[in-house]
Formats: sequence, C-alpha cells, structure tokens
Amino acid sequence: MGKEGITTSKRLIHNTLFNLVRLVSNAVIAFILVRFFFGRLGELKYGVWVLIASIFHYRTLLSMGLNSSINRYIPVYLAKDDTRGIQRIISTSLFFFSLLAVVLALLTLVICYNLASWFEIKPELVGDARKLVLVVGLCFAVAMPLQLSSAVLSGLQRYDIVGLAEILPLLLRTVIVVVLLLRGYGLIAMGLTYGMSEILMRVLQFGFARKLLPNSSPSLTNIDLKLLREMLAYGVNTFLYAMGAIIIYKASDLVIGALIGTAEVSQFSIAAAGVLLLSQLLQAFSAAIKPAVSDLDARNEHTHVKEIALLTQKYSLLAIIPGGCFLIAMGREFLWVYVGDRFEDPTLIDTMGVILAILAVAHCLRLAQHSNFLVLVGRGEHRIFGIFAALGALLCVLGAVISVKFFNWGLLGVAWSNFLPMVLISGLILPIYFNWKMKISARDSVLRVWRPALLGCLPSVALIVLWKYLSPPDSWVEIGGVVFTAMVVTVAGSWLLSLDTIERKRFVRIFERKPRASAAGSATEPGP
Repeated sequence: MGKEGITTSKRLIHNTLFNLVRLVSNAVIAFILVRFFFGRLGELKYGVWVLIASIFHYRTLLSMGLNSSINRYIPVYLAKDDTRGIQRIISTSLFFFSLLAVVLALLTLVICYNLASWFEIKPELVGDARKLVLVVGLCFAVAMPLQLSSAVLSGLQRYDIVGLAEILPLLLRTVIVVVLLLRGYGLIAMGLTYGMSEILMRVLQFGFARKLLPNSSPSLTNIDLKLLREMLAYGVNTFLYAMGAIIIYKASDLVIGALIGTAEVSQFSIAAAGVLLLSQLLQAFSAAIKPAVSDLDARNEHTHVKEIALLTQKYSLLAIIPGGCFLIAMGREFLWVYVGDRFEDPTLIDTMGVILAILAVAHCLRLAQHSNFLVLVGRGEHRIFGIFAALGALLCVLGAVISVKFFNWGLLGVAWSNFLPMVLISGLILPIYFNWKMKISARDSVLRVWRPALLGCLPSVALIVLWKYLSPPDSWVEIGGVVFTAMVVTVAGSWLLSLDTIERKRFVRIFERKPRASAAGSATEPGP
C-alpha cells in the first residue's frame, strides 16, 4: 500500500481498537452480570428478564437498516464535501426515527396486554413481567429518535467518541443495578436502570455528533422523502442480515419461552453466553471495516478493498478458531465454574455443555462470514448475502418450533435446529457467493486466508486440547490461565506463521509512524 493505504490502515486499526474497548467492555460486563443476576433473581425471574430483553432486542429491526445507510452515506458525502447532503441525511433520519418511537410505544402496549397468553410465565410473575415490558419499552421509545447519532459518528469514523458515550453510561448502569439488587430490588428497578441508561447514552452521542457537525442541525425543510426511500432501499439488505443475526441469537429464547418455560430460557441463554461473548468480540474487531470500505469504494480504490477483504477474514479466523475450540473442548468445565453452584440439579451442566459445543460450531461458521458481509455492505452489494442470512435464521426458527412442539426434543433440539441451517448457509453457500462477488479464486482463498489462519491457530488449538485432557480446569484461575496462555500462543503463532513479511512491516509502520500534517487533511480523513 502507498501513503493513502497506510493512512487508511492506520485509521482502520485505530477505530478497531476503540471498538474493541467499547464492545469488549459491554460484552465482558454483561457476561459477568449473568451469574450475579441469576443468583439474585433465581431461575424463573432471570428467565423472565432474558425473555423480555430478547423481545425488545428486536426493536433494532424497526429501523429497516437505516443506520447502515447513514453509516455509508456520511463518508460518501464527506468525500464529496457535500454539506447540504449531510444536512438532508440527518434531518430525514431524525424524522424517520421519531415515527419509529411512536410505533415502538404502541407495540409495547400490545406486548404488555398479550404477554401472559403468548408466553409460558408463572402466574405469580405475570404482573411484574408486564410492568417490566412497559418500563423497558417506553424508555427505549424515548431514546429511539436519537438512534441516528451512533450511525453518524461511525460514519465520521469517530469510534473513540462512540465508545466514550457508551462506556460511561454502561459503568454507571452496572454500579446502580448491582446496588439495587443487593438492596432487594427486583425486575422493575433493573428495567428502569437499563432504560434510563439507554436514554443517557443516546443524548451523549447526539451532543457529540452536533459538535462535530455544527452546520448540520436537523430541520423540517431538510426532510427529503426521496432520500429516505433511497436509504431504505440500501438499508433493507443490511436489515435482512441484521434480522438473521438477531433471530439466530434471540428467537431461541422466544421459542423456548413460548413452548417450554422461563426456567429453560435461563438454561439455554446461559449455555449460549460464551458463544455470544465470542460473537461480540469478533464484531468489535470488525465493526470499523464497513466505513473504511465505503470510503475506499467511493474513490474507486478497488484493489485496497479486495486486500481488506482477504486480510480481515484471515484476522477474524485467527480469533474465531481458538475461541471456538475452547468453547467446544472446555465448554462443560467453563459452565461448571461459571454457574455450576447456581443450579439445584448439577446434571443440567452436562446438557448445557453439549448445547454450548453445538452452538459454538454453528456460530463460528457464521462469524467467519461476518467480515465478508461488512465488505459487501461497504460496497453496497450485500443484498443476496442478506437474503441468505435471513433465510438461514428463519430455518433456525422453523426447526426449533418443530423440534420442540412436534418431537419434544427440548433444548438439544433447539440447539441442533440452529446448527444445521448455519452449516449449510454460512459454511457453504455464503463463502462461495462472496468469493465470486469479490473475484477471489478458490486458490487465493485457501493460500491467503485459510492456510495461514489455520497455521497460526494450530499451536493454540493443540494447547487447548492437551490442557483439556491432561488437566481440565476447575476454577476461574485455571480458566483464566487457559484463555491467557491460548491468547499469547495465538498472537505468537499468528506473527510467525500467518503474517507474511510485508504484513509484519506494515503493522510496525502503522503503530510506530506518527501521522503527518498533510494526512490530517487528506481525503481519507473524515471531518465536519
């Protein structure tokens, strides 16, 4: 890469690091709180909490992928120095999200009214569950109009500000909710704390966005319905992929809550917690890809886009393979240390370990395609990818309903219902489609992605397997020892076996080289 490529790479790594801090903080705190919430609330109440959280996780689908459009249109208009276009984007998006706030408030009332008939909730918990729906849903509705702010900031490639605006409310929320539960408060107090923190986060992001774009204040005269149609036409393809991801993660909780019960919701969600953590870490690593690709694509830097596609998939695999191996090989030991003392029936941990292993394989295949999807989103060529992802998610739901309702296969049936569609679509169809779309030959894919990734991961995978059979971990200290050692070995193996000489030099240059004054005003630098 030349000077511009180095500048883009530097910004990509800079944004990735801030994404890692932001999303890893969120993921790790959520992961730790699972055990605390489960212990304070109990199996049934915690199941209600997970169930309602899963319901409102679908609120992001109301935007129909508009955030993705904002995230793409902002860097494109910046590259063209089109201030008027940016004003139209912000005003139009704020108008659309304000309408969605009304829709979400109405849906909240509908869910509250039908909650007891739609889900298997114990009668004594129905009252609190309905109140929780109202508190969470209405808080999210209040925050909805400002949802565009995070997309604007990411379009500006200011992931440092996005991270700051999320981490501060996250830390405050964590402290408050822990204190409340320790003092005997329950579900309603938790819901109010989470809802108010969402509002605070959106207000902070909106304030930062206004400061960065002082000449782009929203106004009624800048609302452009034609632009809205164009943005939704682009965003709907991202919507399909996002819908698939949310369905895959959350639909199982809803199916289990509707057909089995909230205790089983607790069991399945805890078994899947390790997979969710790995997914969030990978998404944090790859989130900055899309605006970088959009910027390069707007400048017809197609060679650099292809380079990013190959490298980010390889680097993703270097995280996915060891992480997935750990969950598969040591899933039972991990769950025993994590929540083993919280269950009255210890044999549940064995079943949950099997569920975790099944989900780990399926989701690792899906995550291997995540960076590919972001590359196509950045180029605006992700429609087919999104359709297949949504199709896979719908097959997961259909299989889960059939396995539980007609065959009574329980939680294991739900896990296998997730496994089979993801293997077919993420393991076979999507890789072939992406390589064809990007004009990447099978030989290039093997030699530049899979072969170096597997070589780099081989030492850490061998380490995890040997550790499992020679000395299975039975404490947090030992689990931490496995994870830390595997990470160190993965980094060393990646540096020695996965990266070529040019890549090593590039990383050294990126981290050592100070940005020049001319770079600050270059075309790759976003600005207000």
